[in-house]
Amino acid sequence: MDLWDLTRLLLRRWYFAVPMLLVTVGAVVLAAKSVAPDYKAMGYMQLIPAPSAGKQPDPKAKPRPANPWLDLGYAALGNAAAITVTDPTNIEKLDKEGLSDSVTVVLSERTPLFEIEVIGDSEQQATATVQRVIKLLQDDIAGKQSQYGALEEDTISTLVINDGSAPLQDTGMRKRVLIVAAGLGVLVTTASTIILDYWLRRRSRAKDGDGQDSSGAPPEQPATGKSQPIRSTPPDDTERTQVLRPQPRQNNGFAPDHNGSGAKPRAVARPPVVRPPAGQPPKPAPQEESLDATIVLPSPSFQQRHGKRS
Repeated sequence: MDLWDLTRLLLRRWYFAVPMLLVTVGAVVLAAKSVAPDYKAMGYMQLIPAPSAGKQPDPKAKPRPANPWLDLGYAALGNAAAITVTDPTNIEKLDKEGLSDSVTVVLSERTPLFEIEVIGDSEQQATATVQRVIKLLQDDIAGKQSQYGALEEDTISTLVINDGSAPLQDTGMRKRVLIVAAGLGVLVTTASTIILDYWLRRRSRAKDGDGQDSSGAPPEQPATGKSQPIRSTPPDDTERTQVLRPQPRQNNGFAPDHNGSGAKPRAVARPPVVRPPAGQPPKPAPQEESLDATIVLPSPSFQQRHGKRS
């Protein structure tokens, strides 16, 4: 069944397909109202170089602890902090605090800029989660540098550009739910219509089979023994068969007397009796052929009886 056949089937059973589609539309509307919209908040935080970056070291100054993150680069420090904050353990802690657990932290490849994306159930939850993630990033970046004893002038700092205070309504989840509900409704409507059409056709064939077949022609009557064969040629041109039966002899065992004195017995030759050797069963005597034999002669055809016509 192709698309055109399916369309014709739906149009033929419109009295069933249309109500099913209306029910589908109602289910989609209810699903849209039951699904609450989400809110997306975006936060941005910049890594700031250390104050001593780019200055010539004073040879007379006392030696001080080196900050290894200055040699590794901002990308290494930022990626390490993002991995730590988005660890499943920290995400579970956010969820227990009533914040959102849908958190994404990405460090830009061109500039050391953090992009924090949070999807929450409400505007307050989304904003609070972004601010909480920014605080965790700041603490982790500072802690990774302080563990090496880096001085303040050699420490990389952060700058908050946007703390997610203006979340936007996200309708992505609602749209996905609506698409799934509409697709299921169309599939259920199509399948139900196909099943109904099959059932109606089968019932119609069953009713037609009681008196006539599906084409409308009455059923053929079975041949009986009283049916007469149909002649293909005129009866005069057919060949007839004559059956001649020999008459039994009236004077069986007697020969006629030509002198008129009556019949006298006639000698009948009998076959000699052969005795089998001792120890063998006797062979049965040959039976005489029956005198009541049937001779079948073909009758002359119509042309032979009336002669060939020129």
